[in-house]
Amino acid sequence: MTITSRDIAMDGLEERSRCGTTVVVSLSDMHGLHLNGDIIDVPDGDMLVIAGDIELRSRRDVGNLERWLASLPHRHKVVGFGNMDTWAYDAGDDLKIEGAHVVVDRVLEVGGLRLLASPWSPKYAGVWQLANEAAGRQHWSRLLPPELELDVLVTHTPPYGYGDLTRGAHVGDKQLLAAVQAMKRPPRLWICGHIHEAVGEYRVPHPAAPQGPGGGILLINASSFYAAAKKGYERRAQPRAVSLPEGRVVAQGDLDNLAAAAQDGFDGGRRLGGCE
Repeated sequence: MTITSRDIAMDGLEERSRCGTTVVVSLSDMHGLHLNGDIIDVPDGDMLVIAGDIELRSRRDVGNLERWLASLPHRHKVVGFGNMDTWAYDAGDDLKIEGAHVVVDRVLEVGGLRLLASPWSPKYAGVWQLANEAAGRQHWSRLLPPELELDVLVTHTPPYGYGDLTRGAHVGDKQLLAAVQAMKRPPRLWICGHIHEAVGEYRVPHPAAPQGPGGGILLINASSFYAAAKKGYERRAQPRAVSLPEGRVVAQGDLDNLAAAAQDGFDGGRRLGGCE
């Protein structure tokens, strides 16, 4: 069931916590759109995870991001980077963003979840580029060894064949896909971005995951840029909220909320209920 009402009480967060459910909101590839309040509607949840391409090109951009994050109700906020976050490239994991956890090629335990984020993509443009398949194989096999256990995997690039279709071709990372499928225990949720037109929900097969419809790893390509840049994507490119541990999409940003916000000053966040 998709929740579209914004009128459910905020104490649903505490109720979900008591019943062992965590709602993770996925977002990526805003390219500055987060600063325009009438384009992206961010659902409420326990944790907000950004998979890069915020468009951090200056210290001013970082300050703008900090102010925007402070306006959101999520208890935990995790920021990963992408190839267009050039200001963050030199600082990497040492870059401080007030009110958020910055994660670059490491595991973070937050809100009862184990999460890893990596900004690297196959060679294209910008920063954090893997020069060739050999470089990709070396990076992903080191970062994602078979024994690693994660609840949430965040990669700026999608894996090959899933969430990566652009102009009729798959452009995702083959070595990333191989490394994840070699993990003994699949992550419960995989968040990516990078390929704007492939925004949406996918299921990535894994030998240790349930098979058939609804099986595999839930992959969210969370790119939001086309919400403004391409006709027909206004709703499809809105952020999604996923309930863990079951791995189920329970809410998505709603353009109707943005219209209401313009009238009554509401901050645009979705209000989610407790256990279902």
